[in-house]
This record gives sequence, structure tokens and C-alpha cells, in this order.
Amino acid sequence: MGTGIRAIPTVAGRVAFWTLCLFLLAVLAAFAVTLIYVPTAVKLLAAAAVVPIIAATGLLLYLERTDRTWSYLAAAVLGGIGVTLRLVVDARPSLEVGGGLPIGVTVAYLGLGLAVVATSLWSYAHPTVHPTVVDHD
Repeated sequence: MGTGIRAIPTVAGRVAFWTLCLFLLAVLAAFAVTLIYVPTAVKLLAAAAVVPIIAATGLLLYLERTDRTWSYLAAAVLGGIGVTLRLVVDARPSLEVGGGLPIGVTVAYLGLGLAVVATSLWSYAHPTVHPTVVDHD
């Protein structure tokens, strides 16, 4: 395993990294809208659920850049949590701005979460191969 931040060497890794970046942007946008438009009790509930996801996503993006192969597996789990949360909130429209999102937005969120799962598993299945260094004395 390497140390330090560097370019991600595999196509699968780069696709997974940028998909996770899009996931983070979508979560941040939805969270911002929630904080602006919902009652305080829902804001607190949203913060309790979303802030750990934001923190975990940021950490996983860093770990992917430092070539930690297992971070892709963790990102897949995080994407699954995102999909689950979206379905739970969709089942309870009172938790959302205006009583619920349009179906297209829900489908986009679900698609993005599933894309994080798929691309992260793809990258996990195709890890970086580091050459073995042989010391000839």
C-alpha cells in the first residue's frame, strides 16, 4: 500500500472516485435544502443522519486517493446506506421539503447511490497491482 495522495492508477478507481464525489455533492445539496426549508425537529433528525454520511464520504475519498483498496468496499456499503435512507425518507414524505420530492429526483438519487455501489465494487474487484521489488545483492 502506498502513502500520500496521488492520482488513482486504474480506470475503475477513477470512475468510483468521481461517482463518490457526485454522491457527496448530491447529499450536500439535499442537506442544504433541508436545513433551509424544514422545521427544527426535522433539521436535527436530518443532521443526525446526514452529517456522519458526509464525514464518511470525505474520509473515503481521501482513502481512495491514498490507494486503500478496501475503501472502495466501504464506499459501496455507504452507497447502499444512501439508497436505504432515500427509500426510508421517500416512505415518510413528512420528512421532506414540501411533503416529498418529484419522482424524477428520487430516481436520480437512487440511481446515483446504486452507481456508487456498482462502481465501488468494480474498483474493489480490480485493485492496483504494485510491482514486487526484488533486491539483488
